[in-house]
Amino acid sequence: MKTLVDQPTPGGALPNPTTGDYFRWLVALRWVAIGGVAAALVGTERLLGLRPASGEALPWWVLGALALYNLALSVLGGRREVAWLTHFAAQILVDCLALALLVHEAGGVENPFLPLLVLHVVNANIVLEPRAALALLGFALTAATIVVVGEGMSWLPHHCLRGGGDACWARPLGPWSLGTLAALGLTLGSSSYFARYLTRRLHDSEGRLAASVSALSTEKERLAEIRSAVETERTRLQAIIDCMGDAVTFSDPAGEVLLSNRRARELRGHAGAEGAEPGPRATGDLPAREGRVVFERGGKSLETTRSEVRGPGGKSLGLVAVTRDISERVALERHLMDDERMVVVGKMAAAVAHEINNPIGVVSLYAQHALAKLPQDSPLAKHLETIQRNAESCRKITRELLELARPRTPERRPFDLRALCRDIAQSVEPLATRQGVRLSDQSRSGTAPLWVEGDPDQLRQALLNLTLNAIEACEAGDRVFVRAYETQDGDATARVVEVADTGAGISQETLAQIFQPFFTTKPAGTGLGLAVADHIVKAHGGRVAVESTPGRGTAFRLLLPAGRAAGAA
Repeated sequence: MKTLVDQPTPGGALPNPTTGDYFRWLVALRWVAIGGVAAALVGTERLLGLRPASGEALPWWVLGALALYNLALSVLGGRREVAWLTHFAAQILVDCLALALLVHEAGGVENPFLPLLVLHVVNANIVLEPRAALALLGFALTAATIVVVGEGMSWLPHHCLRGGGDACWARPLGPWSLGTLAALGLTLGSSSYFARYLTRRLHDSEGRLAASVSALSTEKERLAEIRSAVETERTRLQAIIDCMGDAVTFSDPAGEVLLSNRRARELRGHAGAEGAEPGPRATGDLPAREGRVVFERGGKSLETTRSEVRGPGGKSLGLVAVTRDISERVALERHLMDDERMVVVGKMAAAVAHEINNPIGVVSLYAQHALAKLPQDSPLAKHLETIQRNAESCRKITRELLELARPRTPERRPFDLRALCRDIAQSVEPLATRQGVRLSDQSRSGTAPLWVEGDPDQLRQALLNLTLNAIEACEAGDRVFVRAYETQDGDATARVVEVADTGAGISQETLAQIFQPFFTTKPAGTGLGLAVADHIVKAHGGRVAVESTPGRGTAFRLLLPAGRAAGAA
């Protein structure tokens, strides 16, 4: 016979805690029953003087046998070879038989504990299958019938409890005994039915609960798969946007960044505490933050385009910001602007050269003639010298305009850069001395030549402009250094001419504009000297680098490619 609490494993071992707990509970309850009956027997005999009229010791034999059986259950309950001994049906059968014997020895139908058979029937319907439970119900009814009918028909002796030697009379089988037996049978049958009904309902509820748990487990697995798929898609999306050169961020309506790529995180890292979003934060509501913003960061020009993301029904989900580096485009735009400016300068220079050069030449020529005819101490001589000097200044401005607008192609030939530095130093020495500036020529004669291939006349003009600017930026006591040397510019070897001073220096805002034509900070400057020098160096395939610290001085470096000059010596 199988149980409903749990199916036993092969060999009769009790497999899980539910069945094991129920088994141990029955054993413990049986020990309580044995102890209680034993205490009742001792108490009624010694304290109340009541004992079985027959004087037989059958109750003690029953209790002893039941105790041995319970001890065997406690010791051997989980062993395979005694599986028949530990089965719930066997235990209930033993308990029913023991109860019937004890009731028979203690009053029979008069004993009020005879209905305890109901407890065994209920247990059978809880832990056994329907057929086994019905068989145990029949066994319980049979045992009760044997006790009642056997004693009533005098087939079995009637043991009543009497004290003081009173006579014990047997109750004949009659309506009272049969009514008691019928009531007991009805109680056992109804108890069996209700226990079976409740057990079935509990099992149905347990089945539904198990089905719900199984469905929840399945749903949990499905949600885990969905979560894994979502995480996979998110990882794929993150990998895709991380490959983009533009910075991409997605933020919720509150401004918190929910998704960003590697480039955006780099920009935020460079920004430091300036904000999480790559670019200046917009204020106001979300639509007001849409649009295009151009800003400078880390020496680069960046452009951020913001677009609102809307979900079903037009609900705002957040803001997507795409930030790209437009430094090259800005540089190209500036270059085009410079080219356009040069076109204007070229046209103006051509017109100025045509309209002014000839009259200025005439003025300068007649001033020279007048100076030649006047004595040196004549008061008019200074006026004529002023006229000639300003006429030459006008001719120089015209020449610089023409050089800037229509620079001629350099005539390349090898020459010594250190010799050029010495020539420039000798030319500007009187001007430096007059202003109290110490000129340091680090390319003095005796040093090894530093050959370069280029146009010495054009480079002389560029170097002269830089040296004059350095002297004009200094005060009395400052120093100007001129030198030429060789260095490594990337993977190539470059020739460098450096003009450095310890003057006032140039601010960062001014540095960005010093090579623009007509930009000057000098009251009487034309703003063409540095622009001409930059064009000349670029025409030679080089570049002009500048470093300056306000209050500490400035250093200009003309970096020129070595070309074939190394073997020209």
